Amino acid sequence: MKVTVRESDARDELEVVIHCRKNDRQASELVAMLSNLDKKITGSKDGRTFVLDASDIFYFESVDKKTFACAETEVYEVAMRLYELEENLPRYFFRASKSTIINIPKIKSIMPGFSGRLEATMITGERLIVSRQYAQELKSKLGL
Repeated sequence: MKVTVRESDARDELEVVIHCRKNDRQASELVAMLSNLDKKITGSKDGRTFVLDASDIFYFESVDKKTFACAETEVYEVAMRLYELEENLPRYFFRASKSTIINIPKIKSIMPGFSGRLEATMITGERLIVSRQYAQELKSKLGL
């Protein structure tokens, strides 16, 4: 694959053009990855609605039938349920338990826990549990 970047003062926004012989699986996956870079999530806090970049969210958590988006220093309530988020979030998010979805690039380290579970330490130092049911998926995504 050849990657070329051209700067132009005539451009107001970033444009990506993919030149290929055939629109195959690799081209389709690249389009999907690029479109996920711009993914937005709306969350509310203190009576205000915020538009958040998905990449800024460290994890989503469901508590008492409410869903929260946890960023580095802020927590926002999200209208969607976890299963709805899971269907719409970029691939770098993964389901860690029944109540948590984690942003993989925000993980600092993982450590084995009890009963096949994993403990994910986020770059903020916060620790999250990856249940036994989802531990293998995380290992696979991390190439372990």
